[in-house]
Amino acid sequence: MITNIRKKKLLQGISAMMLGFLFVLTGPSQADSANESEIPAKKQDSRPDLPKSDRSTDHEGSEVDLLTKSSSVSISTQEILPARSLTNDLLYQILSADIAEQRGLDVYAYETMLDVAKETADPRLARRAAEIAVKNRNIKDALQAVRLWHKLAPQSEEAEKYLLGFLVLDNRLDEVKDYFSSRLAAATPEKRVALFYQLQQLLAGTKNKSDAFAIMEEVAAPYQDIPEAHLSLAVSALMKNDRSRARDEVQKALVLKPDSEMAVLTYAQVSSNTSEAIDILSAFLLKYPESREVRISLARLLLGQKKYENARQEFEILLNSDPQDLMALYSLGLLSIQENDYISAEKYLERYLGTSSAQSTENRQELIQVLFLLSQIAEEQHRYDESLQWLSRINPDEDDEVALGVEIRKAQIYAKKGNVNRARKIITDLANENPYEREKLLLTEAQILKEVKRTKDAFNVLKSGVAQFPQNTNILYDYALAAENLGKYGIMEESLKRIIEIDPNYQQAYNALGYSLADRNLRLDEAFILIDKAIKLTPDDPYIIDSLGWVFFRQGDLDLAEQNLRHAYKLRSDNEIAIHLAEVLWTKGNRQEALSLFSKVKKKDPDNDLLNSTLTRLKIKL
Repeated sequence: MITNIRKKKLLQGISAMMLGFLFVLTGPSQADSANESEIPAKKQDSRPDLPKSDRSTDHEGSEVDLLTKSSSVSISTQEILPARSLTNDLLYQILSADIAEQRGLDVYAYETMLDVAKETADPRLARRAAEIAVKNRNIKDALQAVRLWHKLAPQSEEAEKYLLGFLVLDNRLDEVKDYFSSRLAAATPEKRVALFYQLQQLLAGTKNKSDAFAIMEEVAAPYQDIPEAHLSLAVSALMKNDRSRARDEVQKALVLKPDSEMAVLTYAQVSSNTSEAIDILSAFLLKYPESREVRISLARLLLGQKKYENARQEFEILLNSDPQDLMALYSLGLLSIQENDYISAEKYLERYLGTSSAQSTENRQELIQVLFLLSQIAEEQHRYDESLQWLSRINPDEDDEVALGVEIRKAQIYAKKGNVNRARKIITDLANENPYEREKLLLTEAQILKEVKRTKDAFNVLKSGVAQFPQNTNILYDYALAAENLGKYGIMEESLKRIIEIDPNYQQAYNALGYSLADRNLRLDEAFILIDKAIKLTPDDPYIIDSLGWVFFRQGDLDLAEQNLRHAYKLRSDNEIAIHLAEVLWTKGNRQEALSLFSKVKKKDPDNDLLNSTLTRLKIKL
């Protein structure tokens, strides 16, 4: 099948993409570490995240200002400042260091500021010296300044945090080991949990994962009765790709604490495959059904395996336990769209809007996505005024990309309402206001014209686009499809071959050319070679698999045709795939199943051109 990936089944495509993002959106929220003080299995970056001040300037994107207003509160409460008056000489040295930094004399600025910090014993100036060193990407100087800061303010948790971070960056792991060994020995059992978590986070940022594991193993040795010690070892082992040791440590943690969510999540992470991970989490939930984080992780794994119905069941359990769970509402909305259940999708997404507003906890990007989806659902059902109303509720808030997307959607809807001139004017105005988006807007205008059956106008727009942007493979691809719709097969072949020349990995060009040849029953051996190349580039693309099945059908191999078309239809219940499969079944004599598929497509899309032409050719009346 020839498809335009950017436009075909837009709504389902977006929902599928967002379902993919749920891997991130529904990941463990560290509730375990908050409630149980356990160690998350997720790898963290331990490099110091130093805040910027309101007076700092960005120096090629690398400046990090350690002196911030927020941290000054920390200093006043945790750091004892010296009883030292600000003399003219001290003021001169501080100002000269600042001026030197502004002029790019970072070495002089650092040395001067560090000297003044030593002279005054003021931790704020040591911190400022560290900032200058970080800006200059000098880890050793930064470490020296942070050491002084920590020495001058030993009670400052912030100074301690940055000292440990820079020790890791400078690969001084023995010092890190000694620090945590000492702290753990003196800590209460509750604080030991947090210390293991902190150490695991720090070691995640080391370059040599084997050295990091050796440090963790030595530090954890006296604490074999603490589940978090084993979890820390499991994470460290996993970072050095020692899954066997990681599994052993997780199992020890689960023996000590069978109801630990973080332990079972880590166990799933170190499992040999996704199916095993699903089994592990499912078994845990049978014993501990209230484990929210585990259920979320199970749901996202099921999404990854495209087991949408199973994932839906898990999200419904989450929603039943908390009817105001925004994540569950959003996920169920996306799943409903994926299954073409627009009634349920609207119900969940509108509930999301109401709940989000009531809670005053709006996730702006997610909210925009929900409004877009509701607009597209209304559009799919030809409720165009309602679709425009949903779009009007989107506030771009100076986000040019969102604003552009809203206007493009408005143009597409006006075209569907029959006001093509207004739609084209919107696109023209956008092109004038956004010269860097001309290629995208040109494709949009052509698509609008194609959807209202003005195929020749769409072809001319794309023809002019090819002249303006001869290397743009997306424009060339749509130009080829428009040419094919007009029966200009020579232009189509030439354009698709040009795409392959520009981008040898553009799988849809191979697929489109191969399918076109097969559909016209021409050069079938060449068609097979082209589609086989597309399959190798994208093995699980249902549309390309459909094309392969169609080649086999044209070659007379009905069994292979049926096998591939069934596989494609299982991956995506697309109308055109269903029509191809139904024709193969009809030809093989399986008339009952063929009629069932034809009827299903007729019910969903009675005006489908391919369906009606196929039924006419086969002399079938439904």
